[in-house]
Amino acid sequence: MLKTSLTAALLASALAIAAPAAAQPTGDSPQGTSLLGQPLITYANRNANVAPVETLARAARDAKAAFDAGMTADNATWYGRILFYQGYTKESLAVYDAALKRFPNSAKLLRHRAHRLFSLRQFDASIEAGLKADKLYQGQPLEREKPGPDYFKGDPDIVQFYLYYHLGQAYFAKRDYANAAKYFTKSGETSMFDRDLSNETASTYWRYLSLARGGNMIEAQKLIDGYDVRLFHLHPTGGSDVYFDAIQLFKGNRAANTFFSNTDSGRAFATADATAASTSYSLANYHLLMGNRDEAKQWLKRAMSVDAWSFFARIQAEADWVALFPGEKP
Repeated sequence: MLKTSLTAALLASALAIAAPAAAQPTGDSPQGTSLLGQPLITYANRNANVAPVETLARAARDAKAAFDAGMTADNATWYGRILFYQGYTKESLAVYDAALKRFPNSAKLLRHRAHRLFSLRQFDASIEAGLKADKLYQGQPLEREKPGPDYFKGDPDIVQFYLYYHLGQAYFAKRDYANAAKYFTKSGETSMFDRDLSNETASTYWRYLSLARGGNMIEAQKLIDGYDVRLFHLHPTGGSDVYFDAIQLFKGNRAANTFFSNTDSGRAFATADATAASTSYSLANYHLLMGNRDEAKQWLKRAMSVDAWSFFARIQAEADWVALFPGEKP
C-alpha cells in the first residue's frame, strides 16, 4: 500500500513538472490590478513595436510547440519572452513557474520571473526571485540570451543587466532608494565593457533618481555631471531618447515647459504611450526635486493615464502616488 501511494505521488509530481503550458492566449486578457485598484488588461493585437503582430503570433505558436515537445531552460525563457512581448504577462509568469519546477537553479529563468512579478506589481516577490538569481550569478561570467528563430531572433541581451535593472526598479517602487541605487549601479557596470550606451544611459537615469530621491544630491550631481554621452552616439541615424533627454533636463540643458512628448519613436517598447509616460514621470521627478509637489502631482497623473500598464514609468508613478497622496484618486 505504501509503495503504491509513493509511486502515485511520484507520478503526480512528475506530471506536474512535465505538464505543458496552458492553451496559447488570444484576445483580451485580464492580467491583474494596478496599485490603485484598476484592472490591468492586455488587449488583442497589442503592438509594442517589437515586431508585427503576425510575426509575434507565429513566434508564440512555434515557441509553445517547442516548449511542449521538450521543456528546456532556453526554450522556456524564449516562450515566456514572446508571451510578454504580446502583453501576456500573467501567462508568461506561468511558463517560468512551470520551468522552475524542473530547473529551480536557473538564474536566467529567475531573472525573467522577477521581471514579470514586478510588472504585476508584486514587488516583494520580484525582489525575492531577483536576489536568488543574483546569488546564483555571483562569480559567474556574463550570460547572453539565446536568439530566437531566424525570422525573429530577438536581442541577445545580457541577462545580468536586466536582472540588476529590475531589482533596482523593484526597490525603487518600495522607496528603498539605497538598494535601488546599488542595483542600478550594478546594471550599469554590466554595460561598460561592450559600451552599450542605451543600457548605460538607462542605468544612469534611474541611479540618478535613486540617489536624488534618497537625499544624496551630491553623489547624484556628480553622476550626471560625468555623463558625457551624445545623442548621436545613442542613435546615429537620428531620433530621440527619453532617458538621455531626461538627463539633460536634470542637468539644466532642457527646459521643463517644452519637455513633454508623446511621439512614437518606432523602436521596441518606445511607443507613444511609453514616451508620454516616461517624459511625464521625468517631469514629476523634476518638480519633486524642485519642491513643487502640486506640479509633480499633475505629471504623475499624466504618467498613469496611458493604456499600456507595464511600462516602468507608469508603475513607478503609481507607487509614488500611493506613497505621496494616500487615499486620493488621480
